[in-house]
Amino acid sequence: MPISSDEKRKNSGRNRLINAAQQLAKERPFDEITIDDIIKIAELSRPAFYYHFAGGKEALRSELVGCGFLSEAPAQDTRQVILEAALRVFARSGVSAATLDDIAAEAHVSRGALTWHFHCKEELLTGIIKHFGPHSMLRTVTEQIEQDLQNGIPLDDEAILRRIAGAFYDSFTANSDYTRLAILLVYTHPEVADILVNKIATGRKSVIKYIQKRQEEGRFCKNIDPGLFMQMMGITFAMRVICPGLNESLSFEHLSRDEVIDQLVTLLLYGIVERKQLPEETA
Repeated sequence: MPISSDEKRKNSGRNRLINAAQQLAKERPFDEITIDDIIKIAELSRPAFYYHFAGGKEALRSELVGCGFLSEAPAQDTRQVILEAALRVFARSGVSAATLDDIAAEAHVSRGALTWHFHCKEELLTGIIKHFGPHSMLRTVTEQIEQDLQNGIPLDDEAILRRIAGAFYDSFTANSDYTRLAILLVYTHPEVADILVNKIATGRKSVIKYIQKRQEEGRFCKNIDPGLFMQMMGITFAMRVICPGLNESLSFEHLSRDEVIDQLVTLLLYGIVERKQLPEETA
């Protein structure tokens, strides 16, 4: 079957972009090449670039890896390095004051390498939320709990809640800069904060279902809102990293990780476990 003129033009544009990227990559590291550099050499527009590579820069990288021009992975995960640097800069300077040049300098990469992966601060903020959010660790723990239960490993309510509380504690402790940044986002970037809220809601969904199931079984009080229950657990650990100076003056700051988890789970279980109503004369 003969190839149509439209198909020829499509293939020509794609090949011109690939050839331009290869030409530039011979002169400098691939991560330092920008889309603008490529479309200038290829004499095409930015929309044309995304027409051929809808996945953006990483889609073009995959194409070059597939044809053997680039190795399977860069020497270092530049995207990861940039995200970590952006997190530090945002937490230190604030979102509005931080610049892409500041972040590039913090990451020890060129401005071109940064904009190859992230066009603007909003893309960086979205990447930080997806990569560093506490929901990631919570999801791993809940999946392991579900797997253990399926394998017949006995886990009571206390054991399950201790694991979940431990995931919150470890996540917020490991990502203290991220937690403080998340609070800033709520006030400065509502559209990015929406992504954060959706991620949190998704991460807590399986735990809320577990609580609802126990309520239906009569084990947990039905008048306790599962979302509020989770909020109480999460905010306890979030506050430890949001206000470190304040925590130092509180009487329970001396408690270890396990002691904090033990006391919190005990308090929450006391409030949610269904108990028989005491007779009026002994109440």
